[in-house]
Amino acid sequence: MERAEIIGVGTELVYGETLDTNTAEIARSLEAYALKVERTLRVVDEPGPLAREVAEAWERARLLVLSGGLGPTPDDVTREAVALALGEPLELDEAMLSQIEALFRARGRPMPEANRKQAMKIPSAQWLDNPHGTAPGWWVRKAGKDLVLLPGPPSEWRPMWQEVLPRLALPQRAYAKRVLKTWGLGESEIVERLGELFLRGEEVEVGTYPKVHGVEVVVRGREDLVAELSEKIKKKLLKAVWGEGEMTLAEAVKRRMELEGATLATMESLTGGLLGAEITRLPGASRFYLGGVVSYSVGAKARFGVPEERLAKTVSAETAKAMAEAARTLFGATYALATTGVAGPDPLEGEPVGTVYVAVAGPQGAEARRYRFPGDREAVRLRSVYAALALLVT
Repeated sequence: MERAEIIGVGTELVYGETLDTNTAEIARSLEAYALKVERTLRVVDEPGPLAREVAEAWERARLLVLSGGLGPTPDDVTREAVALALGEPLELDEAMLSQIEALFRARGRPMPEANRKQAMKIPSAQWLDNPHGTAPGWWVRKAGKDLVLLPGPPSEWRPMWQEVLPRLALPQRAYAKRVLKTWGLGESEIVERLGELFLRGEEVEVGTYPKVHGVEVVVRGREDLVAELSEKIKKKLLKAVWGEGEMTLAEAVKRRMELEGATLATMESLTGGLLGAEITRLPGASRFYLGGVVSYSVGAKARFGVPEERLAKTVSAETAKAMAEAARTLFGATYALATTGVAGPDPLEGEPVGTVYVAVAGPQGAEARRYRFPGDREAVRLRSVYAALALLVT
């Protein structure tokens, strides 16, 4: 299979001052083609390093896409670097210069001299019009390969890319991708359960990716093989799979509540309202979510109905269940979720940082689960939110 490579240009990308989302989005747009995106890269705004990387990628790849570095400032050097890498001179295109000057006149101001460089291109390049900015792109077709230069701002490069992509005549394939979302299993346990189903071939491959909402199992490749393999994987993982694709845990909870005609309430300690906030991010949450309380202190837990005998040790399974039962009674809900634990930075009640109890109360009684989450305070709190939601869908 032929290769594609993508380079994000910008020193700010290398140092993380700006998050490089362009390369990932461009890579996803190539999934339907018979190209293997084997490498993406971020390179500083310096002609030497960038020219070197372009030259090496051009040797390897059928398609090379660069985004960024097409502005008018001295640190916008993508044009110069590509010209150097391909061994072609930069030439001023008077017609393009006139277009850029006309754009500035339409804005009621003269074109700065610095913008002249945006009308420079190499002989083998065709212009890609930029309807939303002053930086046109390039399309180079040479030696049976394609090289595309795009500006950095998404509002500018997306229309240009959508216009040029069909013209590249890339080989197509019957491609598909399924994302199976799980909770309660680690990567190694998933791989062990899958056994020989964990394939890594040219036609279909499986990958596991840990997220705060659980491990995602991604199956990608030939459409018919992806469908067949995904169903086999779901049978291996059973109830650990709570959703697919872009679905969130909160959406999975909403789906269950609506199917049952049920309602939900919450009582939170260490999450401090994050659980309720995650639920109410959903449009239509008011149809099933009755409300919640933040019982951060021992006194608040007592005032909201947690029995006093459960409050000697608040970080416990029994307290979490009592909180969920109290919230269910307080709001008259079908189900209630509760969170309690130690977010840090210091231990509490003899429990180490990261110890969390989540509980659900419903018509069949109450259930609690204990976790020991890694990470800083905010990571523990966020994982606790997802752990609580998972009680209702796994």
